Amino acid sequence: MRKKGYLSACMAVTLALSAALPVYGAAGPGQTGTAIPDGVTEEQWNKLHDQTIEFDELSDLIRYFNPDIQNIADAAGNELSNQQYVYDEMKIYIRDLNDNAQSLKDSGAADSEVGNQVYTALKDAVKGLNKGADTLNKVIKRIDSGVKKNVDRYSKTFSSAVGQIMIGYNSALANRAMVQKVLDISVAGYEAQSISFQQGMATEADVLAANKGVLAAQASLEQLDNTIDGLKRSLCLMTGYSADAEVQIGGVPQLDLSLISSLNLEADTAKAVGNNYDLIEKRRGASGQTTTGIKTKEASLSEGEQNITVAMQSYYQGILQAKSAYDAACTSYEKAVLEKNKADRSYQLGMVSKLGYLQAQMAFLQAEGTKESAYNTLYQAYDTYQWAVNGIIADSGQ
Repeated sequence: MRKKGYLSACMAVTLALSAALPVYGAAGPGQTGTAIPDGVTEEQWNKLHDQTIEFDELSDLIRYFNPDIQNIADAAGNELSNQQYVYDEMKIYIRDLNDNAQSLKDSGAADSEVGNQVYTALKDAVKGLNKGADTLNKVIKRIDSGVKKNVDRYSKTFSSAVGQIMIGYNSALANRAMVQKVLDISVAGYEAQSISFQQGMATEADVLAANKGVLAAQASLEQLDNTIDGLKRSLCLMTGYSADAEVQIGGVPQLDLSLISSLNLEADTAKAVGNNYDLIEKRRGASGQTTTGIKTKEASLSEGEQNITVAMQSYYQGILQAKSAYDAACTSYEKAVLEKNKADRSYQLGMVSKLGYLQAQMAFLQAEGTKESAYNTLYQAYDTYQWAVNGIIADSGQ
């Protein structure tokens, strides 16, 4: 387990993203005595103090309550000497999670239908963390000595990265009910094998195999709970709360799916090129007033624009693919609802065993979790696209 190391990494990343912002006091969200910043209404300010972290509040929570950003005026000269250490710690943590999943597969427990569901759920939970780690690492590499002059840029960049973490949290949470049901089924299967063994209808090996499935399911649930807890603690720390604060984490916002069909890739790409902070810096950069310098600058700008164009095309295709996957997940979920209702009636009439009923419930929860994860992926793709339009492309190669 590397939860402690991961949380330390998140804190270090927060420091890395610090920018010179006005200090509005040491009090964090939910506390009183802090003056309302200019440009913020009383209603907006009160909402930031309601002990709930909502997705659309992340930017303001980071700007006004992230402790490192609040104190950056006194620490603007600090060098980011621990960049590589932070990245290494995060990658080690993700590697350990993958090792746990691989161990489950190597043990043979993933060969069964139930075991495979456990393995898949664990890998899905890791996926959200991996995305967040990669995004944060790209953000770190883009920070330079001029961070104090780019407050808006790095506030947006960090907000986009924290948004990825919050989406990862919701995706992990969406899989928990299914993993819990896997454990319930494993326990029921073990109990059934134990009874059969006592009656001479099962071997000791059958009982041991069933118990192995229980232990694997318990380990997966514990790992997933640790992941969920770690992500929640990270979100609290990044938004100014204490790590163990009693706060609610909001869900992923509801996306108007009609917005996808109305996207204008060509117009949005032009906006992305105009808003991109890297290109803005290059446009303002000196060329040396020499023929070579001017050509070099023009070539660099042209390359940057091409990179952004390619990135926007990739993001757009990502949205379309995610939408297709979400539509498929919705269809599967609708079928699962019908099957669940059928299983409910059959169980009430005594036409299906407890184990069979649990398996039907698990199938429904899997479909439900898949649908929620697919939606989160779709929203993540759309959010990444919109951040790019507003000038934030973490992997633009700029």
